[in-house]
Amino acid sequence: MQIEKSIILTEFPKSGGSWITSMLGDALQIPQRDIYVRPGFDLFDIKKHPWYSDANNLDFPERSVVKSHELPGSKLIDFDATYINLVRDGRDVVVSKWFFDKEFCVQNAISTSFEEDFGEYVEKTARDWANYVLAWAEKSVVTIRYEEFLSNPVHYLGSLLIAIGYVNFSRKELEDTVSKFTKEKFKASLGEVFKHNTFVRKGISGDWRNHFSEGNVVTFKRVAGDALLSLGYEVNSDWNI
Repeated sequence: MQIEKSIILTEFPKSGGSWITSMLGDALQIPQRDIYVRPGFDLFDIKKHPWYSDANNLDFPERSVVKSHELPGSKLIDFDATYINLVRDGRDVVVSKWFFDKEFCVQNAISTSFEEDFGEYVEKTARDWANYVLAWAEKSVVTIRYEEFLSNPVHYLGSLLIAIGYVNFSRKELEDTVSKFTKEKFKASLGEVFKHNTFVRKGISGDWRNHFSEGNVVTFKRVAGDALLSLGYEVNSDWNI
């Protein structure tokens, strides 16, 4: 299959972008890359990462699937590409990112410490999430939901490939790709990279209810409630734990 140009998958951090990027790259048989990994990258041994284990260098291949957290208009993603915007319930994003920053980044020496209060973290991250998703919502790009992929990854991977112009996939091919990237297998693939391998934590929908207080709900509604409604994660502002 001829891949015409690279694919950029945009997401607010901890929305499932690594999983979707991996499946797209496998289905299309093109490399997967991270927009922030360039020559000189030294946060960890990138050659152990499954996306880079066979890479000769850290430059982008001519055709690849690139995961990005950049806002629209960023010069980092200003090249000819097909854009896909991945969204996830912002409340789950806040919780997932909290554990990522608090545990994963500190335990793997990506950051030195993490002392933020959860309530303050909810407000800051919810606001950043809302700004990000609303900015991309104004762009004419294919938008997909993490929760849909959780519910039926074979179906929604096929739908995504069709939406970006690639239609010649059998159900068996889609099933084979999805089976390579179950939560257990994906987590295991990162075991060589990170000593404290919690990059893939729960990978579920609705975990925010196990962590939000009534005060966190009030805060989220205030700073990101409009974005939550705009994306259809709630039908009105009466939602609660």
